[in-house]
Amino acid sequence: MTVAPYRPEPATARRRGGVLRVVAPTDAAPLDPSCAPASAAPFVRLHTRQLVTWQTARHVRDWQAVTPVPDLALEVPSTWNAGLGASHRSYVFHMRPGVRWDTPDRRPVSAHDVVRGFKRMCNPVRPSPSLAYFASTVRGLADFATAWAAEATHRAGDAATLAAYQNAHEIPGVFALDDETLVIELARPALDFVHMLALPAASAVPVEHDAFVPGSPEAAAHLRANGPYRVRRHRPGEWVELVRNPAWEPAADPYRRAEADRVELRLSDGAGRADAEPTDAPAEVPVAPAVGGLPAAEPVDGDGALGWALDPYLLLNLRDPVWADPRVRQAVALAVDKAAVADLYRRHRPGVPVRIAGSLIPPGNAGHDTADPYPTGDPARARDLLASAGHADGTPLVLIHPHSGLGPEVAHACASDLTRAGLPTRAVGLADAAYTEALRAPATAGGWQLAVAARVPDWLEHNGRVFAQAMLQATPVPGGANHGGYAAPEVDALIERALDAPEPWRADAAWRAAAERAVADVAVVPILHRAPVAAPRRPDRVDGIAPLPPQGYAVDLTAARPGVDE
Repeated sequence: MTVAPYRPEPATARRRGGVLRVVAPTDAAPLDPSCAPASAAPFVRLHTRQLVTWQTARHVRDWQAVTPVPDLALEVPSTWNAGLGASHRSYVFHMRPGVRWDTPDRRPVSAHDVVRGFKRMCNPVRPSPSLAYFASTVRGLADFATAWAAEATHRAGDAATLAAYQNAHEIPGVFALDDETLVIELARPALDFVHMLALPAASAVPVEHDAFVPGSPEAAAHLRANGPYRVRRHRPGEWVELVRNPAWEPAADPYRRAEADRVELRLSDGAGRADAEPTDAPAEVPVAPAVGGLPAAEPVDGDGALGWALDPYLLLNLRDPVWADPRVRQAVALAVDKAAVADLYRRHRPGVPVRIAGSLIPPGNAGHDTADPYPTGDPARARDLLASAGHADGTPLVLIHPHSGLGPEVAHACASDLTRAGLPTRAVGLADAAYTEALRAPATAGGWQLAVAARVPDWLEHNGRVFAQAMLQATPVPGGANHGGYAAPEVDALIERALDAPEPWRADAAWRAAAERAVADVAVVPILHRAPVAAPRRPDRVDGIAPLPPQGYAVDLTAARPGVDE
């Protein structure tokens, strides 16, 4: 993402206000929060609010910045304030007064709006990418989601039909006692549940959103805001313009600001820079898990930082019969020259620490391990495995990759490695939106066998599930990042053990075991672990740059202040 202010004339003085221009990935635009990915959180933050949120970091090791703080809620429930039951399964939230919707009557945001948000994340047309987290945690939410999906197989997918089902059925574990009091009951205690509540999927949603299909261009163009900005104009896939929300009261929002008069999001499909006016040395800010990050980003104290990314890795579409023999999958793991990819990153991202990866979970995340069952770059052994499996050259494998970041370079390097090892492979680049759709629905996306991908953690504490559960669990509930269709009962059992663990160390051991088994199975091929990166402190003509560590160290756009002329 590129952040730069609009420049009408040469500047002679600086003041607050002005226009903040952001060049952002298409999928990271301020979408309907019910189906926005976690990587869109820095944009969704402009116009939505959740029960809890994150505060910016005074410095990148500020421990307070990785702990959720109350947003729509007056307090984060705990046993100390009687908001968390003794079983650690019942949370009671009291709504903050003074938070209002951008509607003609400026209606207060109520507990019922949060209930609607939980329901809407389960919609069968465009379910939230974070749904699997909540489905395995909140009482009755998985059944609600699967029943709605089953009903949708023989019903129209129009807004009226979706709203009718949503409003006629309830999630047993999410209910409002009154306008100001919300109760969420869990199926089991969860060390990370409060962190999950800061994701876009947990946003409050007004009744006006029922008039639109979730994730549709119409929904994105008619969002009702309760944050500091509201959408004024929108052209799908090209740009979004946000202006200050007159219904927003700073006194009722402790953690957001509205420094710019207007925020313009110019959307890029990853094939090239978005249409924007020239700027002098714009700030590059990493937000979405684009392969390779962004060139102007700066490392965040690599060795001691939380939140290292798995960037990049190879994803295998295990629905394809080419991977039925495990020796063919093992040949892929042995063929990739990870050291060469590391050199590529060091050339294009100098100063950003990377490590050759053998494990699924990177450093600085719960469940990390240093084991590596497959040494890097051993094409001779890969050829031997293919020969023992009786694998014959046929139609080249299709390796898809995003156009953004270092996706093309990584894909072509891996394709060359696989071809040399006896697996002819063709790299196919896709615009970011098409790439995301191909991962989301691989059975209907044109027949790819491999994909270059990256994964950035969605939060930083007790976060083993953002890798192991999201990427590995076989579940009938949509969402997550198990795009290859991996299914292993032993791994699922380890994930359940981690989710049930009352102590962090027990959970970490189970996450580690699940990740080790999946890497040995070659569900994915880890290539590199990359240190977290943040925006420069003082990019040209933008003040107030402050990172949000749990959101990939992205800039808090509500606090970014462009320089403007007097």
